[in-house]
Amino acid sequence: MEIVRRQFRNGDPARPLRHGARSALREASGEHGDAEWIDDVLIVISELVQNVTQHTHSPGELVVSVEPGMVLVEVGDGDTTTPVSPSPDALGAGGRGLLLIAAVSRQWGVRTCPRGKVVWARLPTIAGPGEPPVRTRGDYAA
Repeated sequence: MEIVRRQFRNGDPARPLRHGARSALREASGEHGDAEWIDDVLIVISELVQNVTQHTHSPGELVVSVEPGMVLVEVGDGDTTTPVSPSPDALGAGGRGLLLIAAVSRQWGVRTCPRGKVVWARLPTIAGPGEPPVRTRGDYAA
């Protein structure tokens, strides 16, 4: 179930997108505090939005969807260049975003489309024992 769809201009900060996603994830999951898995999703959102700003000249779109036990983050842009994860410079400040996404995601990838590409990541919603899975619309009482 899609819970966030936001378009953004190249150069827009990721903060408002993260804030909206945090609120939507809390609502969908019933989490009232800062669950570790929500923080992981927000890291992925920040990195993917930042990649659009740093490596393309196009606007982008953020889509966040949930299913039981899993969150899908997708960020699309109008550039067809597939991102690559270079070996980061030990002294450099950048070049670790895709490595970070790989570390916190169950899986991630890129799909091309006629107008660009979408970089996506799937993350588990349960970081430890006892945390509830994200509820879908059908799980809410009427």
